[in-house]
Order: sequence, then C-alpha cells, then structure tokens
Amino acid sequence: MRIVFDFDDTIENSWEASQEGIKELLKFFFKKRMFKLVVLILFRKNEDFIKDESLLLDNPYRIIKKFIEYCYGRSDERIVREASDIFNKAYFSHLKLYPEAKIVLEKLKGHELILMTDGDSDFQRKKIKFLGIEKYFKEIYISGETKMSKINPEAFKILKKADYLIGDRIKTDITGGKFIGAKTILFNNGLFIKENRKSDIKPDYVVKNLKDILSIIPAPP
Repeated sequence: MRIVFDFDDTIENSWEASQEGIKELLKFFFKKRMFKLVVLILFRKNEDFIKDESLLLDNPYRIIKKFIEYCYGRSDERIVREASDIFNKAYFSHLKLYPEAKIVLEKLKGHELILMTDGDSDFQRKKIKFLGIEKYFKEIYISGETKMSKINPEAFKILKKADYLIGDRIKTDITGGKFIGAKTILFNNGLFIKENRKSDIKPDYVVKNLKDILSIIPAPP
C-alpha cells in the first residue's frame, strides 16, 4: 500500500518554528531601523506578499530578500544574509516532529511511505535530515526539485499511484490526492485551519491527532 505524507505541519511543526524565526527577525529589523518591515509583519499588512504562491518554492534567504525588496525596492546582501542566519538559527532551534509522528511512521513503515512537500530542495532536505526521518520514506518529492508546486494538482501525477494521502491543507494536499484517486486524510492543524473551513472540497477523513490515522489506514501485513 502506497501512503503519501505531506511534510510541513503534518509531520513536524514548521509553522510554529517559523513564528519563532519571525520573532527574531522583528527584533533584528527593529535594531536596523527597518520600521516599514516591522509594521507590515506586526499588523499583518503583508497579505499581498505572502499570497504569492511562488514563495512555496523558495528558501528563507530568498523569501527575506524578496520581502525587503517588496518594501524598499532593493536589498543589501549583508542585511539579507544576517537576517537569514538569524531566522534559520531560531527556526531549527524550535523545529521538531510532532510527538505522534514517530509512532505513526513506525507503525506504518511496513507500507510504502512517500513524502511530498513544497519548498526549496536544500532547505527541505536539511530539515528531513535534521529530524532523522529519511529512513522511513521510499520516495521523497520536493517541489524545488520537481519544479511544480502542490498548488497545481498536476504535480501529484509524479506519484503515479497512491492509496492514501495525508496533509494539512485542502487547497494542495487534499485536492491533489483526490486528483490522483487517493483516499484523503486531512490533519486539521496549524496555519490552514481557517482556509480549510471555506473549501468546498471535502476530504474522506478528518483527524485532529495524527495518531488517529492508524484507525483509518490498515496495518501493514
């Protein structure tokens, strides 16, 4: 049985780790008197910027560079590099697997497990290695390598076949899973909860604890 997992905020706490990184960036931008950036982040007036789905293929360095240029029209390489280093340090200090993730992966490792994630190739592979989970997956697909974000259902054709697909976002994971005929499990968690509520697309199953998928997916033979 082929089981596909999303990565960010399905297996690990990417959104929480990002929030910690952003807190450190705010302190840095304030010290550098880059107040326009601080105001945009604090008062969430950067929606137009973060709606850019091309950011799903980027790493923190390029995202920070684009954000500075979005605000000021240009960027200083030294500022971008320092800001990126500060973000990454905070991010990896807080990045961790969800407690249930290791249990689920261990229980299901007799199946064919596949990881499919958006993001920059180097950054995502660094996270996978950092969390020590590469050994569980027969195949790993990263949009930075496939050059197609999961926002496009066609990206899921690379899987060829999947029995179950687990993810935290209807717009990408659940839509893509249905596109290739997989049974879909929404892990209703993190950043996309509000967005998911507005979707007309319904997953086959919804779980609030990752461990609950063990009562849905049959155990390996």
